[in-house]
Amino acid sequence: MQSYLYDDLYELEDTHWWHLAKRRLVFALIHRYATREHPRILDIGCGTGKNIEAWSRLGFTAGIDIEPRAIAYCRKRGIAHVRRGKAERTGLLRSSVNVVTMLDVLEHTDDTLVLPEIARILSEHGILIVTVPAYPWLWSTWDVVLHHRRRYTKNELCRTLSAYGLNPLYASYVFSFLPIPVIIVRLIKSRLPKNRYGSDFRLTSGVINRILYTLSVLEQYVMRIVPLPFGTSIVCVAQKI
Repeated sequence: MQSYLYDDLYELEDTHWWHLAKRRLVFALIHRYATREHPRILDIGCGTGKNIEAWSRLGFTAGIDIEPRAIAYCRKRGIAHVRRGKAERTGLLRSSVNVVTMLDVLEHTDDTLVLPEIARILSEHGILIVTVPAYPWLWSTWDVVLHHRRRYTKNELCRTLSAYGLNPLYASYVFSFLPIPVIIVRLIKSRLPKNRYGSDFRLTSGVINRILYTLSVLEQYVMRIVPLPFGTSIVCVAQKI
């Protein structure tokens, strides 16, 4: 991810509907699927630390990120249990973590190296909660700016996790109301030079921000009953076999 986007993340993840909705969703999934009370949680690719603050209400939470600017922002939030590190080599002991969260991180990595490491550090029946961008056909300049390596389908993500001993318990598309708006916005922005391609997170007004967050909350109520068949992101909960 371009380093300037960490500035955007720190500024916006307290208020932007997309960050709020995703954090709300994953918090609920940890609460639902964690196999022990007060789990030990690791947020891989922790960014500027807002998720660590949220997860710490559920159990001991630490984070790692490869980007020094991200760690600096975590420190600015007063988060102590965070350090620079790679998803491929966390440096943690085997079976030392009950929950791993990777939110829009896996697509930046070599998953053939990252997923075995996650399986190694997860405790027996520990869970991984992962979100990734959906659909290879939605690939755009925004993916290049973010340094993505790939986008997934739900079935592809589940097969990939299963191949490394992580059994999918729940998987759904997310943000089902976004595909058409995203296509339109990115077609327009694709005409801009890559060095002028601004953050997609700065495209909503206050009113639109509230509307989209409300739609996301309503969508999450539906997701408790049935997984969604389409959306711009995918969420999956997988358990160590």
